[in-house]
Amino acid sequence: MHVIRKSLMLSMLAALLIALAACSSGEENTENNEDAENTQEEQEEPKEPAAELESDADLQEQLQAEEEVEDAMVQVVDDQGEQSVNIDITIGADQEWNEEWLTKYQEMIREKYPDQPVDLIVAQDGSLITQETLE
Repeated sequence: MHVIRKSLMLSMLAALLIALAACSSGEENTENNEDAENTQEEQEEPKEPAAELESDADLQEQLQAEEEVEDAMVQVVDDQGEQSVNIDITIGADQEWNEEWLTKYQEMIREKYPDQPVDLIVAQDGSLITQETLE
């Protein structure tokens, strides 16, 4: 009788474990399906178009032609129809900063971009000399 009782208990325990395993795998499946649906919804959300970057080689060469300028970079940013300009100028390490240069650069920039906002950064030896926003 003990043998029958033990086998019955073991059978019931095995059935219970199988039932629990089946239920938990169903929950994982449901969670995986929900995650997949959420991921799909996130992918379907419209994304804002990225701003377009262009270089202005003419102004860049004009700035680099200046004796004190070691390097220059001119980026024109078109963000949903609004245009702005970013300009980085690196002054040669052997040059001593002169405020008149800033006026000269601003005039060159305004001649090319009279109505766009311009962010101008002037650096020397990795240090910021000035940062101006021309409106």
